[in-house]
Formats: sequence, C-alpha cells, structure tokens
Amino acid sequence: MAGQAHYTSAPPSADAPHGGFRFTAVSPTARPALEVLRPLTGYPRPPGMDRHRDFPVAFAYDRPDDDAAVLTRTRFTGQDYTGRWGNHFCHALYATPDELAGLRPVELWDTPHWSPTPAHDDGHDLPDLTPLVPGSAVGPDRVARLLDGLGDPGVRLLERLLTAALRALADEGPGATLVSADADRVVDWIAAVSYTLPAGLAARLTFTTYTARPEDDHRHLTGTRPETGERAPGPVFHLDRLAEDGCPEPSATARFLATALGSGRLDVLDAVAELWDAGPADGVEAGVRRLRAGCALLAPDGDAGAFGAEGARLVGFVRAVAELRPEKAGLAPERLRDAAARHLADGTAPLGDVRAALAPLPEPYRAAVLAGLLAALEASAELRTAALDAQACASLASLADEAPDVLAATPGTALHVLRRAPGEPRPAALRILRLFRQGLWEETETYEALRDLVRAKEPERTPRLLWRRGSAREKE
Repeated sequence: MAGQAHYTSAPPSADAPHGGFRFTAVSPTARPALEVLRPLTGYPRPPGMDRHRDFPVAFAYDRPDDDAAVLTRTRFTGQDYTGRWGNHFCHALYATPDELAGLRPVELWDTPHWSPTPAHDDGHDLPDLTPLVPGSAVGPDRVARLLDGLGDPGVRLLERLLTAALRALADEGPGATLVSADADRVVDWIAAVSYTLPAGLAARLTFTTYTARPEDDHRHLTGTRPETGERAPGPVFHLDRLAEDGCPEPSATARFLATALGSGRLDVLDAVAELWDAGPADGVEAGVRRLRAGCALLAPDGDAGAFGAEGARLVGFVRAVAELRPEKAGLAPERLRDAAARHLADGTAPLGDVRAALAPLPEPYRAAVLAGLLAALEASAELRTAALDAQACASLASLADEAPDVLAATPGTALHVLRRAPGEPRPAALRILRLFRQGLWEETETYEALRDLVRAKEPERTPRLLWRRGSAREKE
C-alpha cells in the first residue's frame, strides 16, 4: 500500500504543542518515512509575484533511494492560521517502485488521490492508498497533440531535451531546466520525455513542474518560471519560444526515440521497451546504456556509426546486442532473430566477414542473429546482390561446411552464396548437389547453377588459332 501525508502551517494540537509547519495528517504506511518526506515538502515563492496572482502548482517526483518513490503536489495557500502570508500545503504520496509498476509518474499529475485542502488535525490517521490511480490529463494522446501542433521544431526540441535527460540519468551531466510561465506546458514536456522511455526507466526520471530555486534543485527535469530560469546551472529549455540556445546537440539515441514518437511509431518504442525490459534489473546508469544499445540495435540503416558502433552494419548490430548482455538478461533468441531480420533488411553495404562479425556473441545468440540475417537476405534479391560480396559468400559457405543445415531454410541465399564463393568449383558443386538432394532446388536451377559455377571458374584460354593467323598475315 502507498502511504500519504499532509504538510502545512497549522495551529497547535494535542499531539503538536507548537504551531507552524508540520505534518498534520499521516497514513500508517507513511508514518515511518516522515523524515524522508520532510525535505520534499517546501515551496519557495516566485519572486515579484503579488498576492492577487495565481501561484504555480509544484508537482514533483523523487526517488530518495532504490526502494522508495515519493510524489508531492504543493500549492501556495496564502495566509496561515496566524494571518502570516506565505503558507503552503503539500500532499505527499509515499510508495515502493512496485506500486508504480505500469505507470509513468507524470500520469499522477491529476490523480484523484490529491486532496484540495489539508485534513483537520483530529488525531485520526489518513487511509493508505491502493492502488495508485492515474489521472486523465496525461497520456500518449497529450504528447501526440503537443508534437502535432509544434511540428518539426517540437521534435527537434524533444531530441535535445531527451539528450539532456539521459545524460542526467546516467550521471553524465546536470539535469535540464524547463522554463515556462505555464506549469501545464512543463507537464507537457516531462510527459514527452517520459513516453519516449521504457516505463521502468521513466520510473527513475525525477522531476518537478515548478521551483523558484532551480540552482538548488537535484532532479533530472526541473520546471521554473522565466524570471528564475537563468539561475539554472545546466541546460535551459525555454518552452514558450522553443529556444534551443545552449541546449546540447542531440544524441543518436534521442534522435531515434524522438523521431519515433513524433511520427507516431509507437511500435518502434514498444520494440525498444521490449529489448530494455529483457535486460537485468540493474542500476539506472546501466539502464541508460541498455537503452542506447537497444536503439542502436533497432536503428535504421546508416545510424550504426552514430551510436558508436564502427564498421559494417552487422558489426554495429552485434556490438549493440553484446552490450545488452542477452545471456544474463534471459533474452529469447527468437526475439533477437526477429530484431536482426528487421534491422538488417534495409542494408546496402557489403557484409564482409560474417563469421568474424558474429564472433562476440555466445550461443545460441550467434545462431539467432545469423538466422535473422539469412531471413533478411532470403526476402530480398536486391539485398543479396548488395550485401553478399566475395568475402561474405566465402564466410557463409564455410559456416555451411561446419553446420550443413545452416543454409537449408534459405535456398535462394544458399544458391547465391555457393555460386559466388571464391575457391575451387568442385567443393561448391558438391554442396549444391547435396542441398539439391535435400529438396531445396528444382533440377533446372540446380543445372544452371552448376553450369554457371563451372564456367565462372574456368581459366581464360588464348585462342591459339587466331594468334597463328595473325602471325601468318604479318609474314605475308
């Protein structure tokens, strides 16, 4: 069960002989955690705001430790019981990460659990909450409307904001500050970042929709108003004008995820999440590395180098898979096979030494990636022509020697490889005949393959008769 607590300035009571800021009502589960909650209940007022303007609501999410998740909703309430100006009311929810399973914390922005006013200090406990119920204001549709309305500039801003958020999550840099006069606009962009991430990683993304002291804030995403935005030490995003000045250059991971979300490709984000979820439940920094590896694995043609995977497309894919540590993650080989087939289907570069490229992977994942590669090749004659250079053909042919059935499921690819693998024609012809006996090909295409194989391997011979005729003419 999730606990809850109310914090405000209140008069003395039987259990609190001194008035002032204190917890006025607490549920049983939250009571042992009050010292954890207390530092999260503050509300610095916006500078220069008079009493007749609405003060922004501060909705925040914190992870005090790996076993605790805290959500707070704090609003300015004006005068306290003594008439002093400057009171506020903080409603805090205290939960374990398991109680947030299936939720992104930003979805609790308008949960019905939030109380509009503090409960009376009458000695009664607040009830614990189970389960935590999301509100209706934040969901994927809200983010879709945001990006549809802003178009390409919105996607570009999301790329940079996501880059900063991932760096902060991985402890590679400070958190990002979101500057807007409208707290709802800050919620929009926190939601946009949250929905690009796997739910388990979004559950580690801390944020607040408002603070007047961004220079002192410790969260990954911090909202503030324009008059205090320049105090922030990290990258600052001016949401009201979509300014990118001083924002980090987008990473390959951020471009991939933001483009998928901006184009409505939720299936791509689901595929990334599946790969991420298959990994071990290790720390947040390792989780960011796993996300980057998963994006590199699924990235479109040409992006492998941008993810730090040098060399051919297959090499980049294998390096990404190795980073995922599939043997420890319990990743199903069939899932990896299908991912490989999708990823490699649009390649154009020669594959080169397939054996060497697959070497970093343990079995059965090496065989799974090979099966996915062969499936992609089998589905496209154009891909076979572009990707299967002499080295790739030789490498695949040698693999077939070791495991005769490796090419049996892909007859078109097998024929292409065996006809073009360098070397003596006799061994290749024997392989073709052996696979013919297994029923892979018809007699006609087997005959044509053998004929072309022998012709291609025959050395060129000088037509001696024509040479003699030429010499005879010179003597004449």
